[in-house]
Amino acid sequence: MLKYILTLFLFIFVSNSYSQQYSFQRTNLKFSLKYQITQSSVIEVPDTVNHRMGTAIGAGVAMFGDSTSVPVKAYFIYDYVEGNGSFTDYYVFTFPDGSSFTIQAQGISQGAGPNSENPLFQATTQVTSGTGQFVGLRMQGVMSGTRNSMVENSAIVRLSFEMK
Repeated sequence: MLKYILTLFLFIFVSNSYSQQYSFQRTNLKFSLKYQITQSSVIEVPDTVNHRMGTAIGAGVAMFGDSTSVPVKAYFIYDYVEGNGSFTDYYVFTFPDGSSFTIQAQGISQGAGPNSENPLFQATTQVTSGTGQFVGLRMQGVMSGTRNSMVENSAIVRLSFEMK
């Protein structure tokens, strides 16, 4: 009987320890993300001057409020005229234990023009999937940010997220 009680206690203790490791589910989550574009491709659309459609992939780090840093892969598609237009991004956050979650951002780039190097991004966001500790994670929110140049290899992107 004592062996059964100790086993049950150990199971409950271990389960609670792991389930509280990353507790984003019922909280306001604010974090920043900085990544560098590592791969990009673009096509010129001949309907208007500077109409470009393209894709990009990047890698970087997210910084959470508790000083946790997590590697992130970014996947990006866009349809811009002179840097203004719509985009869809996916960000995959991978934690040390192998758990991950993916955020989708859909939004617009605005304020760019022939002389602008820092377009402003605004998007709505949602968690689209999770593995390990993040299975079933559901959050939505907003994202904003800037990029130091046009969508090209080595461009630096800085983003801020607020999710619930």
